[in-house]
Amino acid sequence: MKIKFQFNVSLQKDAEEKKNTVTVNNSSFVDCARKEILNARERGSFSTAANYDTALRSLLTFIKREDIMLNEITTEMLESYQKWLLRRNVSLNTVSCYMRSLRSIYNRATDSKSRVFSRIFTGCTPTYKRSLCVDDIQRLSALKLSKGSRLALARDIFLFSFYCQGMPFIDLAFLRKEQVAGGSIVYNRHKTGQMVRIAVEPCMEQIIQKYSSTNSVYVFPLLESTDMTEAYNEYQKQLSYYNLALKRLGKRAGFSRPLTSYVARHSWASIAFQTNVELQTISRAMGHTNPMTTLIYIKELDNSHLATANHKIITVCSTNTDDDSKGMP
Repeated sequence: MKIKFQFNVSLQKDAEEKKNTVTVNNSSFVDCARKEILNARERGSFSTAANYDTALRSLLTFIKREDIMLNEITTEMLESYQKWLLRRNVSLNTVSCYMRSLRSIYNRATDSKSRVFSRIFTGCTPTYKRSLCVDDIQRLSALKLSKGSRLALARDIFLFSFYCQGMPFIDLAFLRKEQVAGGSIVYNRHKTGQMVRIAVEPCMEQIIQKYSSTNSVYVFPLLESTDMTEAYNEYQKQLSYYNLALKRLGKRAGFSRPLTSYVARHSWASIAFQTNVELQTISRAMGHTNPMTTLIYIKELDNSHLATANHKIITVCSTNTDDDSKGMP
């Protein structure tokens, strides 16, 4: 009787698991995606939500339908989608971004270890060199720009990003005055949630003070709303304006490669490495979160290493960034 009871329980459990699996597989992938997009927005991960939304719209354009079931997400379908994207001259890194977003949605919806994405490219391909050298940073800082112009603001933001260990533009845009206190800047990265602490150097303080007279809660005059959804929409517009201004700055400075918001971050890491800052210190300073390597390094470091590293880099590159002493272009 005992064996029979256990056997019946096992059969019932298998039947329930099979039933649940069928229900999941017959679910709408689009519904699952929209649920994940909403969840991402509710937790303030607006970039993730935007990536999910863009990937979903691209997939629906490919299948020429308004919905697709989870059990239709197969390796063969994904390979066809990948080829379709490449034929449309979508870059391999953008294809990878779409696929990673779709994979994340799929895995959350199925809670499975499925290998349907195993033959799909989800890595990164090398791009052109983005980093500036020390001379480039100094040349950008020395440009004569009109006081209060959009170009002057863009340069201040770029240099501040560089001085702050390559602070991403989204973190800089959302940086509040209350996060700058006691000689330090403390913030959590929007992308990873990891806390970053930066010792305030004189060149940073100079830029901060230039914009301190506004009544905004933010350090820089980029955002107005304190509502996260509205503020994120403002951030997206400002990012476009910022990159356009950087493109003009790069041309004026005579750079051979386009100047973008990512260049400050790449430049800090590159110059830090060239000035013999330890790799693990660079990783910690930039808020990198690779669970296999970076988190191990974090445990071995303290913030004094970061302050020393950042001071060393700024000492090499710093020049006067005050526009008041510079003439018109």
